[in-house]
Amino acid sequence: MNKKITIAIAIISLSAALILPIYALIEESNQDFTDLVHRGPLLDETDLQSYLQSARSRQQTLLIIIGAAEVALVLVFFVALWLSLKP
Repeated sequence: MNKKITIAIAIISLSAALILPIYALIEESNQDFTDLVHRGPLLDETDLQSYLQSARSRQQTLLIIIGAAEVALVLVFFVALWLSLKP
């Protein structure tokens, strides 16, 4: 494999690893805010508890997915960097 291609793959995977968690968390918070606004005045205490529990489970799932994606992207980065620096 060409060294320029492996360096490009390393740069792309590192930038994706840096951008992915920030983007995903911003989108999740926007979705939570939109869901809360749509429920608005109809939100009572029992509905609030179910909303908070569903939001917590969605966020936990998102964090697991982000963690797995981060591990994969960092592994790709290190492998591509190793291949590009190998003599």
